[in-house]
Amino acid sequence: MKRLWNNKLVVKFFLSYLILVVLLSASFYFYSSDKLRNFYLANLTERMERDAHLLSRLLPFGQEGSIFDTLCHRLGEDLALRITVIAPDGKVLCDSSEASARMENHATRPEIVAALQNGSGNATRYSTTVEFEMLYHAFYQTISGQERIIRIAKPLTEVESAVQAHRSSILNGLALAAAFGLLLAWIFSRYLTRRFQRLEQFADQLAQGSFPQNFFPDRSRDEISRLEQRFKDMSDKMRDNLQQVVGEKEKADSILRCMIEGVLVLDPKGQVLVINDQARNMFHVADGRDIYGASMLEISRHPAVHEILADVLEFDFTEQRYSKEIELDEDRWFRVNAGRLRNPQGESLGSILVFHDITDIKRFESMRSDFVANVSHELRTPLTAIRGYVETLLETPPVDPEDSRQFLTIIDRHSERLSRLTEDLLTLSDLESGKIQLALQPLDAAQLIQRILEVFWDRAAKRRIELSHHAASDLPKLLGDSDRLQQLFINLVDNAIKFTPDGGRVTLTAARVAPGNGALPLVEISVSDTGPGIPDKDLPRLTERFYRVDKARSRALGGTGLGLAIVKHIVQAHKGELKIDSEINKGTTVRVRLAAAPSSRDRHKAILFLCTGNSCRSQMAEGFARHYVTGAVEIFSAGTEPKPVHPLAVQVMKESGVDISHQRSKAPDAVPLDQIDQLITLCGDAREQCPVLPLGAQRSHWPIIDPAQAIGNDAQVLAVFRQVRDDIRERVKKLLSK
Repeated sequence: MKRLWNNKLVVKFFLSYLILVVLLSASFYFYSSDKLRNFYLANLTERMERDAHLLSRLLPFGQEGSIFDTLCHRLGEDLALRITVIAPDGKVLCDSSEASARMENHATRPEIVAALQNGSGNATRYSTTVEFEMLYHAFYQTISGQERIIRIAKPLTEVESAVQAHRSSILNGLALAAAFGLLLAWIFSRYLTRRFQRLEQFADQLAQGSFPQNFFPDRSRDEISRLEQRFKDMSDKMRDNLQQVVGEKEKADSILRCMIEGVLVLDPKGQVLVINDQARNMFHVADGRDIYGASMLEISRHPAVHEILADVLEFDFTEQRYSKEIELDEDRWFRVNAGRLRNPQGESLGSILVFHDITDIKRFESMRSDFVANVSHELRTPLTAIRGYVETLLETPPVDPEDSRQFLTIIDRHSERLSRLTEDLLTLSDLESGKIQLALQPLDAAQLIQRILEVFWDRAAKRRIELSHHAASDLPKLLGDSDRLQQLFINLVDNAIKFTPDGGRVTLTAARVAPGNGALPLVEISVSDTGPGIPDKDLPRLTERFYRVDKARSRALGGTGLGLAIVKHIVQAHKGELKIDSEINKGTTVRVRLAAAPSSRDRHKAILFLCTGNSCRSQMAEGFARHYVTGAVEIFSAGTEPKPVHPLAVQVMKESGVDISHQRSKAPDAVPLDQIDQLITLCGDAREQCPVLPLGAQRSHWPIIDPAQAIGNDAQVLAVFRQVRDDIRERVKKLLSK
């Protein structure tokens, strides 16, 4: 525990009070002692004056010598005084304590001088005759022309004793009062110390970021209590402000974290104040590295970044916006937008830079340019040939019919090439836009391979290319669109045969692949050849439109450059996987993994409720079905023109104890249509177009009106929603009971 005297507040307060008490006590002591002594002296002087008048009547005039000394001695003993009679010239006529004849002249004594001048005089001094301090009183007496001075003296021992006694009493009283006062001062200082220590503890907790509640007990409304209340109010205000600041910071941090752009905030010197995760990844800043206050030049040494920094620090943002595109390492492109940060006084606080990754945009622009150039080239080549030979036939037809036939054969070949190119472009466009709807059905992989190989038997035989295939015995049926999968593998086998030298081998293999995690198995079909192989640098770009590893050879073989692009999109439409492995001078293998068709024991029964908007009726049906279903049944709803779930539908469903607020409207393509066993349409009248999807599922129709089209006030519309809800509930119960 801290010692009392180590507390500076107690020491200062106590010592200040102690000094004040000491000064006041000393002043009172000496002042009262002086007053008391003067009081005694005044009383004694008054009494001695009376005694002097009395002696003036008892002592006869004209006497001196020893007889007169004896009389004075006797009277002095009776009155306890020293009596001296002095002539006006200072000669001592008698004295009660000493023989007057031996005494010196007293004309210069102060009391004698004062008596001769004023009639009486007083003096206090040490007497060498009696050897202690005496009080002298001289009385000038004159009768019938005779003059004398009667002086009486009394020792001050009595006065000093009385004064000393009183001084002791005063000193004891002052000591008691001071001790009591100092005790009160100590208690009060301790009280103040505890309160100020509480204030100090409160301030320490504030400094540490804590905001204590009910820290100060209720007290009287003194100055310290008011100070405590101000501290409490300040704490509450700081807590509220801090919570608000933390909330705003969390919002800002969340925004920065969720932004796909890189954000940098720099001070006027180019030092980092804020950097988000995307910017850290962009500049390869290690996780956990604190770069606050670091120079931008320390983060990136790329010349383009240095140029951007110099431009931003000197740019005038008052007249225009700063925007610039830069290319960083690894062919990454960014558009940098910058702005100035200013305080309310308009002074610059730094700059904010936003890096938008436009690498994909640049790549798409490049792909678009390449695509346009390639399409133009691919179209121009056959068109130029066709036009040239047509002009020849029209303007200068050859005489020999065989020449004309040769020209027409060339025109036919280029027309066929142009037709293939156009068909491939249209197919690719439909696949990319999602216009092609797949007719998914279980397919036998071995039969699919057999049908594909039948197309190429003659062509492979002419070039002595061996076509072989193998399908595993445990191979499940795959789920896919037969026509599209045939198109996919025909493109792959066609490429394999094109690039395999005469006497080579092309092999198709089908195998079962277990994905794990309890999911359905996959069917992998691979096409392998013994061609020249593909360099590793070209593998990532093989599925780009018009991309060719060997452009001259590809065109000579009659390819359009779109085959693998079509393959990629067909695989994606089937939600499959495409992988290409190749080794120079050894060959290439293309693997396609597709989902296996679920067997009846692998999946649950699925019901789809379908209407136009998927807003009211189908959502209610889905909600009731999920609420009442007890078996292994999957429930879906969809709409041909999806709209947000109607709030009145949510309201009336809650009245029935079913919450559909978490449900979301969706289009049919968001539903596994190939797994639907029961399709129920809920269109109400002929004005609604409720399509019949190409599903091999049992179909039912519920002619239920659309409550969203109800007319009337709020109560009437709500009544229609309740009526529709009750109708759907009964229908769902009946459906599930079957």
